[in-house]
Amino acid sequence: MKLKKSIAIISVLFLLLPCSFVNAVQIIDNNLIEFSLSLRHQTTHFKFPLNSYKVKSDQVGISWYEPFSQYFHGGLELGYIDMSQIENPLSSAQFSSGQYAGLLLRFLPVDKPYLSLTLNLNYRYNRTEAKSTTQNSQFAWHETLLFSELKFFPTEQFSVVIAAEYQLLNGEQRDSGTITKTTSFKEDQQQGYRLGMNFIPYHNGIIGVEWLYGFRQGGIIYFKRRF
Repeated sequence: MKLKKSIAIISVLFLLLPCSFVNAVQIIDNNLIEFSLSLRHQTTHFKFPLNSYKVKSDQVGISWYEPFSQYFHGGLELGYIDMSQIENPLSSAQFSSGQYAGLLLRFLPVDKPYLSLTLNLNYRYNRTEAKSTTQNSQFAWHETLLFSELKFFPTEQFSVVIAAEYQLLNGEQRDSGTITKTTSFKEDQQQGYRLGMNFIPYHNGIIGVEWLYGFRQGGIIYFKRRF
């Protein structure tokens, strides 16, 4: 409930940021700083030595890209995670929350008024924790994500997004208290893809919706601006 309230408040504040509502035009200036707010709900699987557990998470995060050149950008991301693993046999590990932080690299080999292609390499460190009276469970894991993203602009106010993804994930479940142990886990599946739509309601602003398939299933809503 707290996460849902936070998401609602942050979304309203972001949408109220000052902006000049002019005739919408396609964003093709890649020499601007890009700021993004994303809201995500997804289901994935952590593969432990003996079992694979379904993991559901809600995430709210911010990211920004700094242009090093017209075709190469670098950035950072930060966010909050609310995670559940009902199938995990240890009750203290079934619900946890925490943060993530990551590095973002983006290369734009194709950037046309009607079509763009980006190649991306992202690294993220995640950490969540849950405590009970006698038990503490902590999850810490690394994600390396490589993906290509194609955008097609049938109009200046709308684009279609298609992306293919490959992920490497490894981490640990660290339990202490009545039960003390450390168990490693990794990804259950490595390939995935995304389908989405971008709406451009005003100059240098984007509202996007995407659906996730493959190693994670779910959806993302994001709001982007360039300055």
